Amino acid sequence: MSETHIDANIEKVLAENGLVMTSTSGVSMYPMLRHRKDMVVIETVKRELKSNDVPLYRLPSGKLVLHRILKVKNNEYIIRGDNLLMKEHVKPERIIGVLKEFYRNGKHVDCATSRGYKLYIFYIRHSYYLRYLWKKIIRPTLGKIKRFIIEPFCSGQ
Repeated sequence: MSETHIDANIEKVLAENGLVMTSTSGVSMYPMLRHRKDMVVIETVKRELKSNDVPLYRLPSGKLVLHRILKVKNNEYIIRGDNLLMKEHVKPERIIGVLKEFYRNGKHVDCATSRGYKLYIFYIRHSYYLRYLWKKIIRPTLGKIKRFIIEPFCSGQ
């Protein structure tokens, strides 16, 4: 499973200061967050979380993860990384903080006010089924066709 991980010490700093800046690792939130390149600002949760928020939460394994809320349902969040296909169900008590803003190539992006960020959310949410088709059906099928056509020539038959 691919997640965007955050250092476990962040939880302590966040509890003490209410705000923390760090980098992430992993590719689950790509293309928004790039592995060890972008900086995120996480704040303590001060409001009811909603669809499209990106909470920081703890997995049962103990790892801290940032993924996007798809839906709030029956006292749980249905969450998925922007670059993932599988959904997760997360209880509110596992939420530690929420993404407030991030820095990409030195450019500041405020998650509450950035029009570009809101366009990104629209794109990433509405392109899911096309991305699913590509990853699960089209790309594997093209690979099989390629192997069927090319392998006979490569094997010397």
